[in-house]
Amino acid sequence: MANSINTNITSLQVLESLRTTSDMQAKTLNRVTSGLRIVQSGDDAAGLAIANSLRSDQAVLSQGVRNANDGLSTLQTVDGGMGNISSLLDRARTLATQSASDAFDGDRTLLNKEFQSVVKEIDRVSQAIGMNTGGKFAKSLAVFVGGGRDATGGTATAGAVSNGSVSIDLSHSAVDSKSLGLTTYKASQSSADFAVSLTQAAGAGGVDFKIFGAGFEAGVTVNAKTATATSIDGVVNSINAAIADAGNVSGSDTAALKSASIVATKSADGKHIDFSSANSSFSITEATNGTAAAENILGTTATQALVASGGQSTTLGYAAFAASDKQSLTISMVDSTGSLISTQVNLDQATDTTKALVMGKINDALKATNNDLAKLVAVDPDSGGTGIQLMGNSGKFTVFAATATTANKGVLIGGAQNTFVDSSAGAAGAVNISDAGNAQLAVNALATAVSNLGAAQAVVGKGQNQLTYAVNLGQSQLGNMAAAESRIRDADLAREATNMTKAQMLMQAGIAALAQANSAPQQILTLLRG
Repeated sequence: MANSINTNITSLQVLESLRTTSDMQAKTLNRVTSGLRIVQSGDDAAGLAIANSLRSDQAVLSQGVRNANDGLSTLQTVDGGMGNISSLLDRARTLATQSASDAFDGDRTLLNKEFQSVVKEIDRVSQAIGMNTGGKFAKSLAVFVGGGRDATGGTATAGAVSNGSVSIDLSHSAVDSKSLGLTTYKASQSSADFAVSLTQAAGAGGVDFKIFGAGFEAGVTVNAKTATATSIDGVVNSINAAIADAGNVSGSDTAALKSASIVATKSADGKHIDFSSANSSFSITEATNGTAAAENILGTTATQALVASGGQSTTLGYAAFAASDKQSLTISMVDSTGSLISTQVNLDQATDTTKALVMGKINDALKATNNDLAKLVAVDPDSGGTGIQLMGNSGKFTVFAATATTANKGVLIGGAQNTFVDSSAGAAGAVNISDAGNAQLAVNALATAVSNLGAAQAVVGKGQNQLTYAVNLGQSQLGNMAAAESRIRDADLAREATNMTKAQMLMQAGIAALAQANSAPQQILTLLRG
């Protein structure tokens, strides 16, 4: 290298090394003081993008865990209220059992007053916890927790959002008196002025009834041996025994009849016989070969007439289709979640040639809905007549008939287009224990209520477990995400301390070297002095 005083190459080289060392020292100091490896995006652009995504996911998941804990608190409140209702049902069953005994010699009015106060308290508690019919929490709840992925592993899709949510369906878990079945569907005689006498009830060999309902659409015949009864109470007992015997016969229709828990009771005035069910809509007619006794008890003289019906129901007129006739029925209702649901039944003369086929098509369409409409059923209470009865337990429903041909008759006689038929509420009221007969019905209703409450508690308990699992998973994911972000973003302070020591030594050495490099041109002056 030539000796020069204009350009100190060595000094420039030392300066560049000092600049690099200074930058390293500054970066190391930033990392040590901030604790981060990535202080600015230039430090590791790709790593920063990944770390930011992890940090954002942690923010979502942290709030999601709080959401799940809030949901868990809500369900615990609901569970506590249901526990109180369980205790109330125990008290109600005690009172009903006491009143149902013929040996009871006290005042049933007092028992019934306490019983009704218990039922009201059930309604109050259910409303307080939001689990009354249509209540705040008596619906399908979605608790978003986060941390979900779709089938392909993506996190920013609808599938990931769905996977990160916990669904708890409480829409069928209301626990007020109505939802628990503490109301009765009651069918009374068609003639309000008709009074049953022992002579009228004692037909030749007994009384034949036919009972229709969900699961026993074709009807089950009940043969009550009332001829030997010595009192109206005896007639009632004979009818109830016959209903029980019919329900014990092997078969799906008789099993459904048994599940309906239909009970005959003597009316409060002692002149009529009522039929009640705590959990099912039903219809009663005299049997195909009606007896005078059945006509007397039911207050009708028309064989197979619809004489008594309990629950939500409506009767559609039926007449055979004319050639090429078609009709469309839309059956709709507001379900337990407050949503409008409906199904359409398209009837055609080419295939639906009899009332039985029409009923079958209606029932198939209702069952296929897989929602509250599936609880409706079409029955034939006047075999060979002009009626199709649609009944159910889920509340009021509407039938809308739209015709495709002007000559149409079908299930709505006359075939008027845009015809609405609303279901009407049957004679229904709160269960009571004012007499032994009603108390026996209450005992059955309360047994159903306990079962319904248990089913609701099971759904709430399952929801609590789901949310607990979600919280546990969320906390685990938070820890793993924080560790992953730390490995990318955080500084290794032990290494940075070593780098800082190295930078300090290099700086000191560089400054010393720069002093030497700056003094090197002065040596050339010795040549000039010569």
